Amino acid sequence: MKRKIPYSVWAAMILLCFLMCRFQAQGKTPGWEYKINGGFNIGGTSPLPLPAEIRTVSFSPPALSPHAALEVIRRLNDRWGISAQITFDYKGFDANDRVKNLYTEIEMDREKYTGNFTGKNTTRIHNSFLTLPVAATYRIGERWEVQAGMYVGHLYSANFKGTASDGYIRRGSPVGEKTIVDYASFDFSDKQRSFDYGLLVAGEWSFNRRFAVRGQIAWGLNPVFPSDFTGIPFKMYHIYGTLGLSYRLNTK
Repeated sequence: MKRKIPYSVWAAMILLCFLMCRFQAQGKTPGWEYKINGGFNIGGTSPLPLPAEIRTVSFSPPALSPHAALEVIRRLNDRWGISAQITFDYKGFDANDRVKNLYTEIEMDREKYTGNFTGKNTTRIHNSFLTLPVAATYRIGERWEVQAGMYVGHLYSANFKGTASDGYIRRGSPVGEKTIVDYASFDFSDKQRSFDYGLLVAGEWSFNRRFAVRGQIAWGLNPVFPSDFTGIPFKMYHIYGTLGLSYRLNTK
């Protein structure tokens, strides 16, 4: 299905272009800067807030989720700049929870069941994204720099799977026909939206002319599943932080 870029994304990009032209017209030490950023993503794909159907939840050790980016910064003056990146992100996590009356779709003994499940649930999410962030940058002193902006992303490798066990499912409604679930599975990988967008904030601390420690938070605003998807009854969003290093390719 073809996805349109939301008006808010277009508005942010137009505003950033306007600011670039305005600052450049002032003629205060403009220039270009090129960086390679690398690190690891830590976070999850989660509903907000946590729904009542999820009674307890625990997380396995974070999956290996690398982040790599090529960043170009247009310096507008001594403080301000405009940053654009092309990033490759692997975002994933493993969760175990106990649910009650969670409306879902599962497969057991080659038969599909749709209804309210009570029992144990495991979820394994491992997705790969190509992302294009655009942000305003601001230098604080000689070592600190902060960024704030938006990103758009394309999901090019999807994995959203899990299991249901040690419980039962009632077909159709919470009072429907009861079926014992010893072990069942689900696979919603191909149900995810291929388009993602959201907000981005980041900060860097330079410890020499080339290297900096970088932290970043990407908060998705587009629900993971389309509105007509019935396998999960609540909206979920990609919310991930990144911790790593930044390497400056050119220095003054």
